[in-house]
Amino acid sequence: MQCAALSSESRVHCHSAEGLPIGGLDAGWHVWEIARDRRPEALYHWWDGALKTIDGMITQTSGWVEYGLATDYQRAVLVAGASEKGEVEAMAVGFISEPRWPLRGFRRIRFPAYPSTRGDDGYLQEAVEVCERVARQWRCMAVEFLSVGQPEEVSTVELPGYATRWDRLEYVLDLTCGEEALWEGLSRRHRRNIKLSGNRDVRVLHTGTLESVRRVRQLQLEVTRRHAVKGDPFGLRPPEAYDALHRALVFPGLGRVYCAYVNGQVVSAALYLTFGQRARWLYSGSDELGLSTRASLAVIWEAIVDLRREGFRELSLGTGNREIQSQDSSHPAYGLHEFKLGFGARTRRVAAASKTLRPVAVRVHRALQRVRSCVSNGRRRASPARAEVDQ
Repeated sequence: MQCAALSSESRVHCHSAEGLPIGGLDAGWHVWEIARDRRPEALYHWWDGALKTIDGMITQTSGWVEYGLATDYQRAVLVAGASEKGEVEAMAVGFISEPRWPLRGFRRIRFPAYPSTRGDDGYLQEAVEVCERVARQWRCMAVEFLSVGQPEEVSTVELPGYATRWDRLEYVLDLTCGEEALWEGLSRRHRRNIKLSGNRDVRVLHTGTLESVRRVRQLQLEVTRRHAVKGDPFGLRPPEAYDALHRALVFPGLGRVYCAYVNGQVVSAALYLTFGQRARWLYSGSDELGLSTRASLAVIWEAIVDLRREGFRELSLGTGNREIQSQDSSHPAYGLHEFKLGFGARTRRVAAASKTLRPVAVRVHRALQRVRSCVSNGRRRASPARAEVDQ
């Protein structure tokens, strides 16, 4: 990465992926570039260790890994800010992508989470400014911070020059209290069903094998079929995405799977990501037996107990539609909303913020997209006529 434009404004050190430090950092900001042909797995353990040094971190950061594994990006950038003592004060990861021809060159940079800081608004603001300067260095037409984790205070999210939209709810469970308090925080229905799962010989095990990750997807296929009957679409990633998650996260120890067994058969399973002192429930699924034995609740409760004992401070149960907060029981997502609240989770609004850096490029890009769409539609309409001529 050429850093002349960056370093002219403040102390910004630029490195290759091989330049990750073994010990502390020099004071100032650091930027590492990771090309697409060099997958970012090598950064994960360093990132995880650095997050543990940010006591009181106000953002959840696991989303960037899922995004990086599932998105066709050309390069990733890791941004870290250090104090005069060399302590990490802020971190962020972004992904730079450019569309295929004929839209090549219209780059965007997306950060799947807001920068992680020690809770200092000044550091957050400065981290955003450095991220924006990286985007300008790569001539990106826009920069976006996606809605996977965000600062608690609204004021820290309303960044100057950024358009902010509050579009999701995140369900967050505080793990700092005791196990008894967590149990009492469950709804009566959840407590009853977890006890019921024990009476029906449901056994939950923590594993990290490739087969267990693949089993999560197989159980999600069952969920997909149930949703299809209701006319409710349920998205499912391809098998290779799950293999990638195992290779990059579960196998190195930054992810885990909990499987519920009945008579030796896996009937429910859930995949979690763990970073710093925070964990995130990513994927889960159950078959009919898993539902009838309430194994899905046993899987989540077992994970909650384990994570608390290991010192994790927070578990995210994922996000949901913010409209569900109106308590409309007819909403399609109302059941899942009640299910997550039943674990004692609280909700917080999840924000996304974006800023246009090259307005002309954005307008040209939109015009080219319309042209490409018209050409594609014209080809589809012309296909029957060509078929008649061929006949």
